[in-house]
Amino acid sequence: MNERGFLHVAALAVGLALPGCVNAPPTGAAEWIWADGVGAEPGRPASYLLLRDFELPATPEAAARLFVAADREYAVHLNGHQIARGAYRRGEPIDEFQVAHLLREGSNRLTIEARTPHGDGGVLAGIELDDGSMPVVTDGEWRFTEAWDPRLVKGEIPLADAGPALRPVRVWGRPPVGRWGRVSRGDLQKPDQIWRSAVAWRIVRVTASPGLEIEPGTRSSHRVDFGREVAGVLELDFRPAAAEGHRELRICLAGDCERRPLVLTSGRPAWRDSGRRSFDTVIVTGVPGLRAVRARR
Repeated sequence: MNERGFLHVAALAVGLALPGCVNAPPTGAAEWIWADGVGAEPGRPASYLLLRDFELPATPEAAARLFVAADREYAVHLNGHQIARGAYRRGEPIDEFQVAHLLREGSNRLTIEARTPHGDGGVLAGIELDDGSMPVVTDGEWRFTEAWDPRLVKGEIPLADAGPALRPVRVWGRPPVGRWGRVSRGDLQKPDQIWRSAVAWRIVRVTASPGLEIEPGTRSSHRVDFGREVAGVLELDFRPAAAEGHRELRICLAGDCERRPLVLTSGRPAWRDSGRRSFDTVIVTGVPGLRAVRARR
């Protein structure tokens, strides 16, 4: 790690010494964690899968709340079910979802896909049962990988059998720590806010749509015009791609474009935005295998 990296790690860890750390945070023993030893260089887009197995003696009969925050964006899978996505919002309560119906007696797997445009970040999460116990929280027992593997996400491969594909995470510490400070719990949300009733209602097939314009001289740059303003979750489908390389996304409405790095998970043939927004045009750069662009309610 270079000198800038060491300085950044020190800045994240300094929060441990802040007054009040002895007070129990509302997230219990959950700690901010991140991938260890990779992607720490500031400014380098990165995406990781963080995984943890946990046991339950019985299926919960009452509420079970998943709380989660990730700097900068996250997607959560529980026992292979994609629950929801979100993004870090400084000073706002962290997201919470009802997940009792997805838990089962015995072994369960919690997977968090974390993306950041600037190389470093943090994930804080856990599940709290109705009696106040937390059978799983983010801590040093989690593992991470840089490559998308649906078998790992679905729990078809025991973590113990994944071998060198999984590595130990870095632990920043419990809140308040680093740039995240104290955290507060949010309102309970439905886990199907985006996904269960989400129908792809507006789709552009990149290879065939007359609404697609390839920018001259740039074969890997695609301008997709939806023809009118749409509101929803933006999705991209493409050939599985490596995580390396410069990729950019511009989301436009009435000529005003938000420009940001497009952070992909290595090997995953899809990208989904962290939330709903309105747009009429999307410009994707650095993804030559782009197949389709969707707006999902």
